[in-house]
Amino acid sequence: MQSLTNQGPDRAGRTVADGPADPKTAQILAASREVFLELGYAGASMDMVAQRARVSKTTLYTRFPSKQDLYAATISAECERHGLRFRPEEFDGLSLRDALRRIGRRFVDLVWSEPAIRVFQSVAGESTRQPEPAQIYYRSGPEKGIGAVVALFEHLAAGGLLDTDDPAFAATQFLAALQGAPYCALVLGLGPEPTQEERYAFVDKATDLFLRGVVPASQKSGS
Repeated sequence: MQSLTNQGPDRAGRTVADGPADPKTAQILAASREVFLELGYAGASMDMVAQRARVSKTTLYTRFPSKQDLYAATISAECERHGLRFRPEEFDGLSLRDALRRIGRRFVDLVWSEPAIRVFQSVAGESTRQPEPAQIYYRSGPEKGIGAVVALFEHLAAGGLLDTDDPAFAATQFLAALQGAPYCALVLGLGPEPTQEERYAFVDKATDLFLRGVVPASQKSGS
């Protein structure tokens, strides 16, 4: 199981964040990740996380006053670790294709991963009986990630790199294209997690197909 505090450059061309500046916070989030993965939101408790992190309850509650706060921070930290918390300017200087491929690789590295699939299955399975975890999960993970990609598409459209009058719709459609049949099969437990090579080949194909509808006419004619 990977830690929330990995660092160094990854193969998708980004630098993985060092994690929270406070070592105790990083320690707690690493432990909470394990506990939530093992037991789900309903089965996890603050006491379990404190024990797993080897910190006092005072230390835990000072940083995260409730299980809801801790769950939100855990989901957010995982998105941060995969590079899905970014400013649009981070991609300035890249071609449109390279920018989208980079985002796509980060996205599938997270959402197609076995831990992310398990969390989604747990949240979805409990949502009708216990909607609060699903709400926290969506606000702390997908909603913020979608927001970052929408901001990037707006930035690209403003710079003339995207030919669309609805950047938000284009961004959400791009992310939808990056899930597709492989993601559906993973959620249903119908196949093994694709290798990195398979994931990135899928991203390249999805990106190239998407670009045929968004590259400005001037660029198409000049290619």
